[in-house]
Amino acid sequence: MNNTYKVLRSDIDFLAAALAQSKVSVWYREDPDPIGHLMDYGGIVEGYTPESIKIAGARFVRERFEFRAYIK
Repeated sequence: MNNTYKVLRSDIDFLAAALAQSKVSVWYREDPDPIGHLMDYGGIVEGYTPESIKIAGARFVRERFEFRAYIK
């Protein structure tokens, strides 16, 4: 199965994902690792600040994680 996703980076990306009620997963990535490790299956974006993203009741630091919104 081939999943298509968009990596969310800007406030506009997170706003669009929240309004569309897109499922967003949280990934931990290190520079040499091109794929990353799934940290949380996530859910809907509930809020965001310049420092963190709130997804399904949990907060994640923006600098440490990659956020992926799945496209149907």
